[in-house]
Amino acid sequence: MTEERDDFAAKLRQIEEQANMALVDLPAGLVRDRVQHIAIVARMLRYRLDVAAIVVLPSPGSSPQTPN
Repeated sequence: MTEERDDFAAKLRQIEEQANMALVDLPAGLVRDRVQHIAIVARMLRYRLDVAAIVVLPSPGSSPQTPN
């Protein structure tokens, strides 16, 4: 991961952690549901960022295969 991507992932982790900490103190209701949604979205974005970092590239000497 690049430094920028690492920083972004760390910020998403902070958002998720802060939202999860807030959930402990919030009563059931719309605000709690929205904060929970923020935590879930931050986790999903971090996961997508991690998956996007895993790219399988062909080796420099290989050529693309053509369908038969």
